[in-house]
Amino acid sequence: MIVLPVTLATSAILALLYVLLSIAVSGERRRSNIGLGTGAEASAALGKEHEAPRLLIAVRRHAHFAEYVPLSLILLMLLEMANTGRFVLIGLAGALVVARLMITAGIGRAAPNVLRAGGNLVQLLMILVASVYALIAAAASF
Repeated sequence: MIVLPVTLATSAILALLYVLLSIAVSGERRRSNIGLGTGAEASAALGKEHEAPRLLIAVRRHAHFAEYVPLSLILLMLLEMANTGRFVLIGLAGALVVARLMITAGIGRAAPNVLRAGGNLVQLLMILVASVYALIAAAASF
């Protein structure tokens, strides 16, 4: 049996966060009595995100997570399967978890939004670094 402990632990932590984000959206739907959509126009001006309806903020937190985490975990898993160094994997996994927590806390805050911007930067850097390691690992396997 193949066990990928870094990817397994990171996936478990992020799965728990995803459940919390899902529950938050469901709670806002019940509170707002809205089954589909957000009940408001689906946008908020830059710097005015904190004025958006709570349901829209909850939906964007959930959607942003669903947009970035799967690819990040796939990269992490493949790197772990390619026997990438444990400290590199733990660093990438830690960056992913920190980024997701920062973005979750940042979405819906007033400008300047250091949490959201910083989280997005950390998330993109994690994907970039993981991609470089993956390309190196792939080239070495030829």
